Order: sequence, then structure tokens, then C-alpha cells
Amino acid sequence: MELIRKFRQGKKPDRLITLVIILAAAVVVAGIIAVVTTGGRILGGLPEIEEKEIYIDPLTGQESAEPLPARPLVVSIDNVGDAIPQSWLSMTDLVYELPVEGNQTRLQAIYYGQFPEYFGPIRSTRPYFVDLTREYKGIFLAHGWSPQAREYLLSGVVPYINAMNSDCQFYRVDDKTAPHNSYITWEEVRSEIEQQGWWDEKQDIRSFAFLKGAQVNEGEAAGSIAFKYGGSECEFTYDEATGRYTRTISGNEYVDHETGEPVTAYNILVQKVSSSVLDAKGRLQIDMCAGGEAILFTGGVAVEGTWSREDLDSRTIFVDAEGNEFRLTPGNTWVEVTNGSCNISYE
Repeated sequence: MELIRKFRQGKKPDRLITLVIILAAAVVVAGIIAVVTTGGRILGGLPEIEEKEIYIDPLTGQESAEPLPARPLVVSIDNVGDAIPQSWLSMTDLVYELPVEGNQTRLQAIYYGQFPEYFGPIRSTRPYFVDLTREYKGIFLAHGWSPQAREYLLSGVVPYINAMNSDCQFYRVDDKTAPHNSYITWEEVRSEIEQQGWWDEKQDIRSFAFLKGAQVNEGEAAGSIAFKYGGSECEFTYDEATGRYTRTISGNEYVDHETGEPVTAYNILVQKVSSSVLDAKGRLQIDMCAGGEAILFTGGVAVEGTWSREDLDSRTIFVDAEGNEFRLTPGNTWVEVTNGSCNISYE
């Protein structure tokens, strides 16, 4: 108070008081330095500031400022005709491309780190799509099912939303033709998830192994990868400037319907499987625990190895020839599940 009175009267404070002010300022500065150098903790007996927790997405290896939900969402996405281009594949953590009947493929888009405003075009499911959902402890979203997949889902192996028996409101867009135009909003899906309590209990989602810092994979150069699925050909081309692979189908650029930008991935995983015809419709049966050959494409190189899976509720493990787990580049991944009908080449 004496110091304030002297300032108001226009008097200079005593030297001792001035020294006290300087020392107090020094303590404050030292405290600020302590916050910066100790990750947010103030030393010297001053109140402690809580550090901000960083969350790592186990499917991309990337940081998230917000806690991740209890389970990812697995969405069955159409991949033929005017279903292409699809919506918001650019926001996925993972995309699986799997063979189906008719020499076609279908996508299983996995969202975990972020969710778009809506999903689509959504298509029906097969039993091995449900096997994939079990692997990621996910919630499954589809429109329709094969008879085998219907029986499988009704047994309660995974939480699911299907247009065939759900009260959720699916809708059809005008710029695509049925059955390639089924959509649903994230608001509708999230409401059902919360109502059913599917996010009440946090699931243990096993992480992929990721490269850290300046680490790189040793492997054969592979700037271009070609897949021939029945009547369609897709190719991934590596861009050294961005570290990503861009995708084309039959020479046409593969883009996101909503952004118009090319769909890209940091990693391309190949999981080779054996399939057999299941019924008169030509639907396939795939043992997703059988194990087999695998290839990782990342950073412009190819690393060959194998995959294995202990059981349907365990994650698939990809390893190189020395038995070391594949190390992915942090970022999104496309997994190409290929059977005998698919030819792969790279250079």
C-alpha cells in the first residue's frame, strides 16, 4: 500500500522496494520458463498446471487432441457402377477392398479418428465383412445382407445397424441409381450408437506398428502397383513429394465425391487369401484366419512377408521375412484383400 501511495503522490519508491519488484518479476519469468521446459509443470512450489493429454490413434499412428471413441465404425461401401465416386473415403483411417461375387469388389471403410457428416453409398454385407468388424471390435453399418451374413449378424457377434431391420433412417441420393445410392447421416448413426450404449465401454483396439522419426523401411523399389480384379484394373502410384499413393481405376482418377480431390493413402497392405464359391449366386467364402502371403507398400518400397490371425476376435498380424511386424508410415491405409482372381504387379 505504501508503494501505491508513493506512486500516486508522484514520489519515487525506495531502492529496497524497487529491488523487491525486480526480484518478483524474475520469479514470474522463471516460472514461465519452467512451464515451457517441463511440459506444463511449474516448479519451485508454485501451483502445478495440468498437462494436456495426447491420444494416439492405433489405426493411423497419428495424434488426436480428443479422446477416441470406444469402438470404430465399419461401413460397407459400394464399389461398382455409378457408386463411384464414393463419399468421404478421404476421412477414413482404413479402407479394405475385398472380392465379392461377379468379379467385383466391395469396400469396408473404417472410421475412428474422425467421422463425416454422412456415409455412402452403402451396400450389403457378407460374412467375411462381419469377420473384419470383429477384428476391430467395431460397429458395423450396412444396407442389406446375404442369407449367410443375415444369420451371422442376428447371432449377435457384433453391434450393427442394417437398413433391413433398423429404425434408422437411410435415404437415397438423386445423382446415383439404385441400388448404388443408399446413404445415412452420422447424426442418425451416432444417435443409435448412444441409445444402444455401444460406446459405453472402451474397447482395447490393438495398434499397428508404425515408423518413428527418421525410420524407413528397407525393401524393393515400388513406385507403381497394379491390381487386376476380374473386369477392373486399379493402380496405386507413389508420390515422393507427399509420401502418399494415389489411386486410379481403369486409368481414371479415383476421387472423393464430396471434395473432388484424389483419394490417397500412406500405406497399401496386400493380404492374400483363398476363396471358394459358397452358393448358387456365386457368393464367396473366405477364411479370414487362414494366414498367407502379404506385402506392404509404403514410402515407395515393397516389403514382402506373411499374415496370420489367431482367431476371429483377434487382430491380423503382418510380418516381414524375418518375423518382424510390418512398420507402417503414420497415416491412413488401404488394405487390398486379394484372392486367386486378382493379379498383382509392381515396379
